Amino acid sequence: MAKSAGFAPLNGPMQRLEQITHLVRSSRNPFTALCRALHTLTDVLGARSGAIVLADTSPKRQQEWACGDDQRQTIQMGRELVDGVEAHGEATARHTVLPGAGPGRTSEGMVLSTPLTGVQQAIGVMVFFCLKQPAVPLETALTCLNVVGTVLGCHLQTASLQERLKAQPDATGDNAAGLSASYNPDQIVGQSSRMKAVMHEIQQAANSRSTILLRGESGTGKELVARALHKLSARRQQPFVKLNCAALPETLLESELFGHEKGAFTGAVKTRRGRFELADSGTLFLDEIGDMSLAMQVKLLRVLQERNFERVGGHRPISVDVRIIAATNVDLEEAVRDRRFREDLYYRLHVVPIVLPSLRERREDIPSLVGYFLARFNAENRRSLKISSPAMDLIVEYDWPGNVRELENCVERMVVMTRRDIVAPEDVPLSMSLNPAPPAAVATAPAPPPPEARSSTLPKAVAEIERERLVEALQTSGGVQTRAALLLGITPRQLGYKLKKYRIAPKTLIG
Repeated sequence: MAKSAGFAPLNGPMQRLEQITHLVRSSRNPFTALCRALHTLTDVLGARSGAIVLADTSPKRQQEWACGDDQRQTIQMGRELVDGVEAHGEATARHTVLPGAGPGRTSEGMVLSTPLTGVQQAIGVMVFFCLKQPAVPLETALTCLNVVGTVLGCHLQTASLQERLKAQPDATGDNAAGLSASYNPDQIVGQSSRMKAVMHEIQQAANSRSTILLRGESGTGKELVARALHKLSARRQQPFVKLNCAALPETLLESELFGHEKGAFTGAVKTRRGRFELADSGTLFLDEIGDMSLAMQVKLLRVLQERNFERVGGHRPISVDVRIIAATNVDLEEAVRDRRFREDLYYRLHVVPIVLPSLRERREDIPSLVGYFLARFNAENRRSLKISSPAMDLIVEYDWPGNVRELENCVERMVVMTRRDIVAPEDVPLSMSLNPAPPAAVATAPAPPPPEARSSTLPKAVAEIERERLVEALQTSGGVQTRAALLLGITPRQLGYKLKKYRIAPKTLIG
């Protein structure tokens, strides 16, 4: 079994703890410290194998380490444990039976595991497999693992934070939009007057303690703005915790927000902290706040007023320092009138409202957004796709009921499905059925002829109906043939053929 490089064997687990602490502090590379601590603990426990599995799934960095025999099996045990690891977890031991050396044989063993815990965050898990019992008393082994798990977790968390700070530009300068340089302009794209106003409001409101209410249609980027507000605030080093209030039933939502005590209800096998506790000193983002039930609105209002709460099944008040950012696409004023939303909670949330414009209200930003998404999905799919001017015109003219989210999905589909190197208008997958024609355009469509004026034969009647549909589509699309073709469900080439067939001149239809 491999030994820790550069250290003479020491007697006793406590001396080994000092050794591990020393190598963690002296190592410039946090992942080198992980490997050396893993080898040392494997030796101390007399384990057959050991493994570390991190919770971070970033493909740019190694996430798993192992030593000793049966490395693949030990890593697999770590993978199974890392999904459920919690920041307040402790080292555990359990007996297990593994396949033995020969056919039909088994080996009785013990799995020891501990979470790697930082500040309010689980970084990963460390797991060891011992034949029968560890080489030191079980209680001593678990104590060592708890200490090492905390030391390594905090070390990894600190190293990750230092990397992010180094990657950020100097926060003393200003960028072209008037925001501090720590603000990431690649995330919120837009130079229109509406978006510049929103960015100015973000900058003004970020450092306050006031509750912020983000309003706007679905897909306008409310979560992105919430993250920008947190990043620009004095709480940027503290947790950013989010919760979709519409995604959970009322009973689960209460437990998610406030946590629960052990035995509070069936399945509550241990005490669990809620989102308010996890966001202490940081920011809590409550999305879809307008869909919260009236009963939960009362409980949320109490927390906003008193700044303390009790866990489900608990009796001890818990005080927290949390900055609330709420978001909704619901008309809260109408909801208050209909008694679906409490008026007192409305005024508690509506302290600093920021309204995000829909994409059709800032069409001048669409080309920049398309360019941003195109570059991103080109890189992900190893393509160099470009977009033609007619296709861009079609995208800009579309009303985008799903806003930026729909535009992002549209560009991704173009990159994946378009086989040519340049996107043509027929390659743009717009959901035209979600974008009804404006009333004025419908009103200008020609009325159908009276029954007595219609052709008596079926072929002539079909031709007249087809011609009427062509004229309606051209008038609805403002004479843009590519959009008219999409409305009719045919290709631009087929549309051109039919216009020649019926001798229709699009220019004569548009006044």
